[in-house]
Amino acid sequence: MEANSNSMNQRIERDHQTREDFLQAIVTCDTKKMDYYKQELLKVLKDDTLNIFKRVPGNRLRSYKNFLLSHNTLYSYSAEKGGLSAAKSHFISEKYAIMIEHTDQISKLDTIHLNMIDEYGDPSIRYDKRTNPSIADKAIHYIETNFADEFLIEEMARDLHVHPSHLMRSFKKEKGTTISHWRNQKRIKEAKELLMHSNLSMTDIAIMVGFNNSQYFSKIFKKEEGVTPKAFKKAHVNRMDE
Repeated sequence: MEANSNSMNQRIERDHQTREDFLQAIVTCDTKKMDYYKQELLKVLKDDTLNIFKRVPGNRLRSYKNFLLSHNTLYSYSAEKGGLSAAKSHFISEKYAIMIEHTDQISKLDTIHLNMIDEYGDPSIRYDKRTNPSIADKAIHYIETNFADEFLIEEMARDLHVHPSHLMRSFKKEKGTTISHWRNQKRIKEAKELLMHSNLSMTDIAIMVGFNNSQYFSKIFKKEEGVTPKAFKKAHVNRMDE
């Protein structure tokens, strides 16, 4: 019995150390290590060495959801330690919490889990003050953090300490599009995830990503994607069911 107990303790310590190394990879945006530890984590979940799926007896789905909700918090905290803004971290955390709760299949939770790790560990959404970002790069970081809020170009320019006209010209020259269009593309990108992985209403999704009403959301979505949000969701659901 003692030998079995020691073996179990060693395995738990090893698994927890793996998790700590994994979280540190998220802190530093070490994508190579993250890819390695994602596979290790999937093995732990598949073998269920930590009895994760037994935490809610007879309900593997609820057990996995609880696990992911707690790790959503850990990933969020780790990303903030690595420079992710609190506002951006909060949005990502809320988004994945909603997706997790609205999902009804373990395979879908696997997909959400991997997407969650990739997003928290994405270096492009971190802001490194040690670099010398252009005005357009600063504007993109501002959009990443505030895209769900209604803000005027004048407000962005004031926060970035530049003149609004200079900001708009610089952005268009460097990125080939307008600030408003870039923001709408970001909003649509986030909306697509919620459409695919949640059962939120169109109104709730519209408001969550920054649109005042579902009609305008649908108009912009169709302009960007060629289909309405409802048609996009229906097509995705059909692909998942095939």
